[in-house]
Amino acid sequence: MTATPDAGTARVLLRLWGFLGPYKSKFVLGLFFVLLAVPLAQLVVFLTRDLTNQVLNSAALTAPQRWDAVVHILWMQAGFWLVSNILSVWREVIEWYVSMRATLDLRLRYYHHLLKLSMATLSQRPPGEHLYRATADMVSMFRVGNRVETSTPAGQVPPDSKEVQLTYYYSNDVDPYDPGVMGIFSRTMPLFLETSYSLAWGCFLLWLIDPVISLLLLAYIVPFGYFSYRAFEKVQAAGFEFKSGVENETAVLRDSIAGLRAVASAGRLPFQRLKFFVAAGGARSAGVRLAGKLVQTQGLLQQGMRWTFTVVVYLYLARRIILGLATIGDWVATALLIEAAQMPLQNLVQLFQLVKMQLVPVRRILETLDTEPQLLDKPNAKKLAGVDGGIEFDSVQFAYREGEPVLRDLSLSIKPGEYLGIVGPSGAGKSSIINLCLRLYGADSGAVLVDGQDVQDVAVESYLRHVACVPQSTFLYQGTLADNIRFGLPEATDDQILDALRLAGADEFVSRRSEGLEALVGDRSGLSGGERQRIGIARAIVRDPKILFLDEATSALDPETEAKVLETIEKVRQGRTVVAVAHRLKAVQTCDRIIVLGGGQIVQSGTHAELVATPGPYRDLWLRQEAEEADGSGG
Repeated sequence: MTATPDAGTARVLLRLWGFLGPYKSKFVLGLFFVLLAVPLAQLVVFLTRDLTNQVLNSAALTAPQRWDAVVHILWMQAGFWLVSNILSVWREVIEWYVSMRATLDLRLRYYHHLLKLSMATLSQRPPGEHLYRATADMVSMFRVGNRVETSTPAGQVPPDSKEVQLTYYYSNDVDPYDPGVMGIFSRTMPLFLETSYSLAWGCFLLWLIDPVISLLLLAYIVPFGYFSYRAFEKVQAAGFEFKSGVENETAVLRDSIAGLRAVASAGRLPFQRLKFFVAAGGARSAGVRLAGKLVQTQGLLQQGMRWTFTVVVYLYLARRIILGLATIGDWVATALLIEAAQMPLQNLVQLFQLVKMQLVPVRRILETLDTEPQLLDKPNAKKLAGVDGGIEFDSVQFAYREGEPVLRDLSLSIKPGEYLGIVGPSGAGKSSIINLCLRLYGADSGAVLVDGQDVQDVAVESYLRHVACVPQSTFLYQGTLADNIRFGLPEATDDQILDALRLAGADEFVSRRSEGLEALVGDRSGLSGGERQRIGIARAIVRDPKILFLDEATSALDPETEAKVLETIEKVRQGRTVVAVAHRLKAVQTCDRIIVLGGGQIVQSGTHAELVATPGPYRDLWLRQEAEEADGSGG
């Protein structure tokens, strides 16, 4: 079942219910606590009627008898209040436990599933969108908060010192205290039950005081709910407009800071200032419109209806008291019950929209989880105990997008221990060959074979254990140097790491740092491009791979640094199959064989000397690069 935007709310909730797993019993226990706590809290309010009548309106009792009655009723109220609040605390503890654990389980499930998707699937969306789904989409778009009501008039016993209030806001920030996407069940559903149950109990207790007041409340609920629901939709739309404006403003500010050097060097500072002014003005205007909607809906509409209903009830009850048909205790209890019913009623209306809003990120998460994983091993996948390093492409056809083939019926054989260079213009399919060998993508037709076995038919982990790749730019993770090298082989010892660094020519980096292998490095560690690439080579070497892929590993380096890295590659290539994709031909000059790609096919093949001596694209490119280098050195 795929969760599309049109998928029914009930179906999506059922999917989400399945993710609660072992926490369902705790969720039900929390609902049980709600069923117990709400009546007790409402009875505290109802007892104020007896308290008022016993103290203020009972001439038949003596002063000591009144005092005994007051103490008795207050003890009952205190007992009900204490039990109700203990149950509420237990319920909240259960809610947070279920929310955090279930959301963590879902996040892990999402992450593990993401790792099983092919690059073809992942590249259909920007990396930031996958990150957003794993972080911001995993937390609720709304917070459900409690605030202590401090405006209770002196001398009155509040029905519950915690007035549940929905606070809706529009932020992409991940809040560690947010209940998460599973909060639909652990927080929103219990709150929905609590508010509706509290409203029902309020109607029942008002019925005991006066059935007419209970009917008036029921008659008030329908128009209030309808108009509030429609008003909330308008506020929601305005809120999204405000959120988009703030996002645009933040994006302009972020780009200005990140690209400050480019902005300043191009003399575009006045333009960026104007651009930010326009973005900030747009966000401000959207914020003003949102505030206007809030004032119109919550300030005028809702408060007006609440005031009208309250006045009608008070006029009716005052007439009853004047006629001797009701007591002052009825007035006090009715006033408290009506006030207690107002907030649950407003919350109940917003909860319908809240569930709809929370289901938006749920559907996005389910969309990813419903994507068929492509990197799963076949049921009969064969585990490789070892690899000799022979690679063969057998009539491989491959395209990133349908109708735009990158490799066309490509056949290629690489012998174990061979050093193969691959060159060609951009888009010729050079990196695609490496991507297919790494099983990041699958061939549309034909087969990629390693030691005569189709890579799609072998257990991916057993195969990749014998493979390593050095990309164009080595990414360094936040941590120590040892951690970054050990990323290639988690069980590597310090001696193995030092050997790999020495072989990669990066041991000098260790010797000049007092921390040695414990030196902190990262993506912004200030290391030069050559140092980063040699660390990347060390990370690959520590795996002792039989097949080493170099995907333009030196293309971003200056000639001097490139020469040092190429010397390193010459040292580490012994006894391994090495496939090097390069833009500059000097990077593959010492290869055993070089193939030239054009239009997804091999157009030339031979050693560097053979290709330079033969008219063709390789010779033309070599002469052009030599001339460019001569012009650069001459300048």
